[in-house]
Amino acid sequence: MRPVNSRFFLKAGWRLYSKSIDKSASFSLANLRIGYASDVKYHPNSDKMYISRIQVSEGTPDDPELIVRQVCSGLREYVPLDELKGRLLVIVDNMKKCKLRGEFSEAMVLCGDDSAQNIVEPCSPVRSSRSLIGKHVVLKGRTNEPTTRRIKASEWQELGSRLSVDAQNRAVFKDPETGQQVPLCVYDGDEEVDIKVGKVTAGTPVR
Repeated sequence: MRPVNSRFFLKAGWRLYSKSIDKSASFSLANLRIGYASDVKYHPNSDKMYISRIQVSEGTPDDPELIVRQVCSGLREYVPLDELKGRLLVIVDNMKKCKLRGEFSEAMVLCGDDSAQNIVEPCSPVRSSRSLIGKHVVLKGRTNEPTTRRIKASEWQELGSRLSVDAQNRAVFKDPETGQQVPLCVYDGDEEVDIKVGKVTAGTPVR
């Protein structure tokens, strides 16, 4: 976002502008969930993409109440298929359904994108347990009800620009009000489970 010189704003106008920035970057606008990649296959129309079936609820494949998202991801040249399949991932679950090279995609896999090392690494909980499937990812020490509203592209662009990887390889969010980096986590009962992004350097953006 281009820096804005507050001298060109009236005091009241600047306050409104600041509030709009905070609102557009609010973490609560995104519905992040832990998903399980139960099946992964090559995209038939792209040599860079996978099509994954990602469970966002616990259950067996024949369970009529099982919730599954089809997700197209450009991870084929970065993550081997057998490493992606069976993995716990973090997905953005309130994006608008779209078609990518002729195949529907209902969510997005959140990844660290280390362009300097040419590494793209999916975000995952530090503890791999099926009890985490479907749980909502939140900011550590904060609780909020997950949104059901679809996130707009402009909102995700602003929010996503505040996600990165810290020196402990945790996914973190830069709070627009305090400027502090707050780790992402998922709660399993009272236990805080951090979200990690291995193999990438500190400061790597998360997208």
